[in-house]
Amino acid sequence: MKLKSWQSSMLVGALVGLAVSMFNREERESFKSGSKKTYQQIKHIYSHPSETIRQLRLKLDQVSQGTDKLIEQIDQVEKLVDKVDQGQKNSR
Repeated sequence: MKLKSWQSSMLVGALVGLAVSMFNREERESFKSGSKKTYQQIKHIYSHPSETIRQLRLKLDQVSQGTDKLIEQIDQVEKLVDKVDQGQKNSR
């Protein structure tokens, strides 16, 4: 029961914050343009699902390649640290 109370309190707080921010003209305009942009993006995704999937795959491939490069660099650092450790052990 506590979780539902927490969730509803958070929702009420967010709505109050939104309402208060709407008193500022710049915020209203920003919200309005952001909402239109989001609506257009959702409409495009709905109209062209295969293109959206293709773009998502490309992004995931980029992330995967970046992760692979990061792992390779971490391995290189680990090997370097091991060499330094071996050098220090041999000099003692």
